Amino acid sequence: MGARELDRFHGEDPRILVVDDNLTVVEVIREHLLEWGYEVTTARSGVEAQKHLESQQRYHVVLADIRMSPVSGWEVIRQAKEIEGTQVVVMTGFISLDNSLEAIRHGVFDFLEKPLDFERLRRVVRNAVRQSHLILENRRLVEELERKNLDLESEIDKVREELEELTIRDELTGLYNYRYLMNLLEQEISRSLRYGHPATLAMIDLDDFKKLNDTYGHSAGNKALKAIATVFRDSIRAADTVCRFGGEEFAVVLPMTTPEQAAPILDRICQSIRRQNIPVDPSQHLTISVGVAACPRDARDIDNLIRLADQALYRAKEKGKDRVVLATKGALQ
Repeated sequence: MGARELDRFHGEDPRILVVDDNLTVVEVIREHLLEWGYEVTTARSGVEAQKHLESQQRYHVVLADIRMSPVSGWEVIRQAKEIEGTQVVVMTGFISLDNSLEAIRHGVFDFLEKPLDFERLRRVVRNAVRQSHLILENRRLVEELERKNLDLESEIDKVREELEELTIRDELTGLYNYRYLMNLLEQEISRSLRYGHPATLAMIDLDDFKKLNDTYGHSAGNKALKAIATVFRDSIRAADTVCRFGGEEFAVVLPMTTPEQAAPILDRICQSIRRQNIPVDPSQHLTISVGVAACPRDARDIDNLIRLADQALYRAKEKGKDRVVLATKGALQ
């Protein structure tokens, strides 16, 4: 069976390096290998063989005599075995137990005695090539599997992130939800109490939302909620976070900000909302009422901070809506 009858390794013909300091032996082996369809490179010394092995060329099988100088065949074999997939076949006219043990120690594929039996040479080379292909194919499959595993892990991480994002996002508005708000407030209050930095919470309610729903329907109400959510996103600072608290109520967390510093920001949001029309009735405009409380000045825990901000919000409603009211030290101003 010739090499052309063997499987090529990803379009690559089997390549053999023949190393022997006997020119006649080299040429005879070369002619047989070419006849069997292999690509053949020859080396007349260990030094020349080492240069070939150091090149970018891959050799599936190295046929090497062991009695050479100044670089012995064992040195060539040692270098060849460092190349993944390369199989080494030893050729020698000096069979001994020591040589056999040395060949085993070097991990050679097989041992050929000179003068060569060319039918045996043919079988040994064919099997060595197959072994080389198996090793290289195994490496390719392992690398492909590792790559697919990395891709799969990346995809799993992406899906996990998307699922996590779904658990902290409000489905209607796309804003962060109540769950996210509670975690964020816990972090900001802890940071505020530890470092003495202010953290402000603004509770926001869409004015007359029940009337809007009753008059124009829930679809119009949902559109209004989406519209003001967009305004919130466009109006807050990068450090601030807006969340949907529930129903028509929203919350904005403003880190490192006092209520007095937050007031102008929230006033601008009120102005922007005021310019929003009710989706199904352009003659009617939306408005919001805002209540503001801060940690540590007004409260030192989540429940009291929300309670005081809500009280300020209801005070804004009582004053006529469409405004911002601050809670100061537990009292309203």
